Formats: sequence, C-alpha cells, structure tokens
Amino acid sequence: MRKFHFIVNPVAGTGRGEDGFLKARAVLDRIGADYSYAESEYAGHAVKLTEDALKDGKKCIVAVGGDGTVNEVCKTMIGSDATLGILPFGTGNDLARALKLSTDPEKAVMTLVNGVERRMDLCTANDMLYTNVGGFGFDTDVVINTEKFKKRFNGMLPYMLGVIQSVLHLKPMKMHITADGREFDEEALLIAAANGTHYGGGMNVAPQGDPFDGLMDICIVKKVGALRFLSLLPRFVKGKHIGLKPIGYFKAKQVHIESSDRFELNLDGELGSSTPVTFKVLPSAIGVIINA
Repeated sequence: MRKFHFIVNPVAGTGRGEDGFLKARAVLDRIGADYSYAESEYAGHAVKLTEDALKDGKKCIVAVGGDGTVNEVCKTMIGSDATLGILPFGTGNDLARALKLSTDPEKAVMTLVNGVERRMDLCTANDMLYTNVGGFGFDTDVVINTEKFKKRFNGMLPYMLGVIQSVLHLKPMKMHITADGREFDEEALLIAAANGTHYGGGMNVAPQGDPFDGLMDICIVKKVGALRFLSLLPRFVKGKHIGLKPIGYFKAKQVHIESSDRFELNLDGELGSSTPVTFKVLPSAIGVIINA
C-alpha cells in the first residue's frame, strides 16, 4: 500500500476541506493506511508545505481541497519524482471532474489506495503553471466580481451574482491569435485554454478535453449581445456549445494571443499575469493517481 502525505486546506469549500479530511482519515485509519499530513494556515502556504514534504522524501503527496490547492501543490512538485493524489473537497473541484474523481471521502480514499498512476499534462500561461483551465475575458470578470460579493455572501450566491454582473458589462476583445502556426483575428468575449473539461464550478467549457492527450482544448466565444450570450450559458453548463455559430473550438499545443487592450488572466480560478499571453501544454508533466 502507498504511503501518503496529505497537504490539507481546511478552509477549502467553506470548511469542506476540513470536514472531508476528517471523514477521509476515518477511512484511512480503518484500513490501516500509512499516512502523515500537514494543514495550510494561509494563502500560498501549501507551496511551502509541499516543498517541505519533498525535502523529507515524500513520494505520494495528496492535495486536499479545491482547484487552488491542487494548483499550489502540483506546481511545486514539477520536476520531482513524487506522485500527485487529490482529495477533491473544495467548492468547484473542476480538475477532479476531468479526472473522474469522486468527492465522496470514502470513494476518494479508495481511489488513492487502489488507483493507478498516469502521467498527466499541465499547461502554462506566460510560464505560469496551471492544471485545469486558463483564459481571459468573461470568466476573469466573473472571478473579479465574485470576490467582491464574497465579502457579503456565502456559498454559490457570490458566484451567481458575479456571473450576472459580468453579463451586464460584457467587454468584446479584439485579438490576434497564433495557434500552432495558424494566424487569425477574432473579436471575442471569452477565450479558454483547457487542460481539463470544466471550470467555474461545473461549466463544461471543454467537453472534448483530455488531461492526457498532449493538447489544449481552445474555446472561443465570439462577440454576441448580452441576451444571446445568456442563452449560451445553459449550453456551456452541459457542454453542448460546440458547433454553435458563435463558438470557436479547436485543439493546439501552443497558442499566442495579442490584444488591443491589456486583459488579466484567470488561471485555475486565480488571477495571474495578463495579455499578451502564450499558452503552452506540458505533455505528461506529472504522475497523478486516478481510478484503475
């Protein structure tokens, strides 16, 4: 049986991280698993805890929390021979959806115990690593607006209010795109470079995404009015938007984008860097435990 070291974000998912890990520990103790753990105490602390774990020779490091926790642990592990595990106890758990990992504590633990290691792709945006989806436009506006509402509300309400405010202030973006040598101009509301399939807590932006295929899935929502954009959102949630006239969708290894204005990037739900941007895939960059 593998020996696990857990990096726990107790405040992930408004406390789901702590509660989920308590339930996971009960399963680990019941089956006699060999494990240790450390809890993060502030934003970015998971990076330091992962560095310490690697120095201590830990070979299977498990991120306990949401996509942000996975990002911090994963980017610190790059270049090591350690394997990544995930207990998806955050709010969105979007990478876990692409990896088909359960959010149920017992099932998630049994995946760690009985699962197989597979080499997963990662991506960069201006050399900043992300695990799931990077992009800019509408989704970045949602992140910014959601943070404002989090100061007053809990749960999914801040996100829903963030979406509404962002729809009411849609910003078309003029871009010149170079994708694996092919160049074209586009006026768009959103562009996403996906390693996984979902973001924003379940929006299926890249239904053909595969974290193991050595390619990014690029989704572009072209300029449309607010009502038309609203009509597209249910299709996005279900992954039924491919083939619609306002949607551009293709796979690529590298995409460079220049824009008329500067736009902040959304990388795994966190803001980082800005346009111009070069998205790259890093094939088979890290070992991750998934279901057998």
